[in-house]
Amino acid sequence: MLAVAIFIAIIFCCYYIVSQSRWGFYTSGGIHDVENPVFSPLKEVATDGDKEAETKRAYLTFDDGPSGNTGEILDILDANDVKATFFVVGRGDEYYDTYRDIVGRGHTLALHSYTHDYDKIYASLDDFAEDIEELRNLLYDVTGVNCVYYRFPGGSSNTVSKVDMDTLIDYVESQGLIYYDWNALNNDAVCGSYTPEQLVDNIMKDAVCHDDVVILMHDLDARHCTVESLQMLIDELRAEGFTLLPIDENAPLVRHR
Repeated sequence: MLAVAIFIAIIFCCYYIVSQSRWGFYTSGGIHDVENPVFSPLKEVATDGDKEAETKRAYLTFDDGPSGNTGEILDILDANDVKATFFVVGRGDEYYDTYRDIVGRGHTLALHSYTHDYDKIYASLDDFAEDIEELRNLLYDVTGVNCVYYRFPGGSSNTVSKVDMDTLIDYVESQGLIYYDWNALNNDAVCGSYTPEQLVDNIMKDAVCHDDVVILMHDLDARHCTVESLQMLIDELRAEGFTLLPIDENAPLVRHR
């Protein structure tokens, strides 16, 4: 009887070893799979919904151009395979090729104002409407693009307009335009003495608080420091997990009001 018991025990042990080798086995801290023989630590597998929730998007926007710096900005964006949004103003024919270059390189051409003169733009609804139409017609004639994105000079939260901003917002929307403000900025319009590092720090302190961040910068001849900061900004945003995109129909609305 003892011999029979020993024989049965041996058979059982052999069967156990063979079966575990065939189907795989759990170990402390990991899974081994004979069909994919790589030992990896146990981890949660994200669902598609989790991946969407983790997506962070940054939209680089430049106001007040084109300028003598626009070409350099475009070159840096090209070198990093980044598309941005340019909220432009009205310029003379010496800048027509620059408008076309923005479009030709795949960026979003958007409306800021024709004159950028607050006293004229915000004097009345008629003055406001005339300014938009003058810029819209100019850009269409020069580039063939019917621009649909708009940024109020001073933002939709400005306090200089003599016309109630709700009235101007209603007008903008009645013309089929979509307005955008921002939730991060480098403050280059406020101070021209910031270093490139300070400009990036100004943006990043707000950018990291959002999954969708619309960044305000300026394309001005007197602000080459913004150009100098651009590569650093792109690198830091990507290091924080942001995908850099132009404003388009898929972009979330970022507004002050």
